[in-house]
Amino acid sequence: MKANFERMIQEYRGDMESVYQTWFIDNDQRLKAFRTIRNGVIEVIKDIDNNTFGNDFKGSSLEIVVTAIAEQKQVFEGAAHAFYWKPKLRIPDIYENELNKKAFGRFLKSCLQATTEKQLIEEIVKLDQLQIKGLGPAVANILYFLHPTVFPPFNTAIVKGFNLLFDQKIKLGSWQEYLKMREIILDFNEKYRNLLSKDLGAVGGLLFEIGTGRLVISENYEITLENMEKQTKAKMKRHSEVINDAIEENDHSEMQYHLARLGKALGYNVWIAQNDH
Repeated sequence: MKANFERMIQEYRGDMESVYQTWFIDNDQRLKAFRTIRNGVIEVIKDIDNNTFGNDFKGSSLEIVVTAIAEQKQVFEGAAHAFYWKPKLRIPDIYENELNKKAFGRFLKSCLQATTEKQLIEEIVKLDQLQIKGLGPAVANILYFLHPTVFPPFNTAIVKGFNLLFDQKIKLGSWQEYLKMREIILDFNEKYRNLLSKDLGAVGGLLFEIGTGRLVISENYEITLENMEKQTKAKMKRHSEVINDAIEENDHSEMQYHLARLGKALGYNVWIAQNDH
């Protein structure tokens, strides 16, 4: 079993279009996102404390945070959906309910300031006990960018991949289920950390690839066969995304080059960020 796991991880790492290669490794945008999201969370806390947060997701500081997360490649695609204000269902109930809004703000502030894993888990348990309608483990995607070695990313595909790999029946929408999943992921990640990373984004990407069927293992082999056409389209989509990302990056670099030349020609001192050298 250990040899099988090692081969699986090596295949995941070696796939040049996997999220490991296209998002996790050598990605300045990913690294910048941690700072952007952390600063965004600080703004959310301030807005809630100052009663300026508003009563809708659209236009709020939370939208900026979650949009920055959703832009982080395929793993976080759709991360914003759980936070959209759904008036008919009154979820997530942090926009109109002031007590819940304040509780959410306190939760984010405590998680931002926490220095130990124990403190962070206690904050999740306290939030879960409040039973705020619609405010489930999707919040873990925010926590990942605050504490990437403590919380793994979370979405439907990751849960599906987790259940297939570890023969579990973890359900969406439950903090208790998320914490159970997290413990198993941490144990697995520790065993294979030399092939993965202390940053749980790597193992989260592995589970995502299994859940979407791009990485075929014995547990999802039949499912992948049944959905071969769908998987082929998914692989073509991923290929197109990788190509388009490369084109955008090249265009960005070329434009920087032309602006730098123009600046020099006009006699200005030109400064280029270190990560763009």
